Amino acid sequence: MSDKKKILVADDDKDLVRSLKTFFESKGYDVATAHNGSEAIARIDESKPDAIVLDIMMDHDSEGFQVAYKLKGDEKFRRIPIIMLTGFAEHIEERYQSFEFIQGPEWPAAKLYQKPVKLQELGVSVERLISEAEALERQLAAV
Repeated sequence: MSDKKKILVADDDKDLVRSLKTFFESKGYDVATAHNGSEAIARIDESKPDAIVLDIMMDHDSEGFQVAYKLKGDEKFRRIPIIMLTGFAEHIEERYQSFEFIQGPEWPAAKLYQKPVKLQELGVSVERLISEAEALERQLAAV
């Protein structure tokens, strides 16, 4: 049994997925990949990750949001930290009414990064979010 932390990277940009997979594996993570929401859910069901890096716009404009909200609504997966990526922050700003739930208390992601993402910054966020999630799980188990 491996002690490696597991990360799921889900993005329709295959080059970005390969780059992130290589980066996170070099940091000692076990990395699963997906290229759309359906694949992401399947990978999560196969092996629960410790963190998820999730593109907002894959097969359609809000697929990443749909995956994130589905996970946050499931007791088994709701505490997995999700980092969302977007190449279209200006698209979200232009259509703010459509995306106004982003700022609400039900926002499913721990972080949101604009592409191109700085790998070191993303790596630090993933490490911190996994540590915070583990600390929360320990607290909950102690109660």
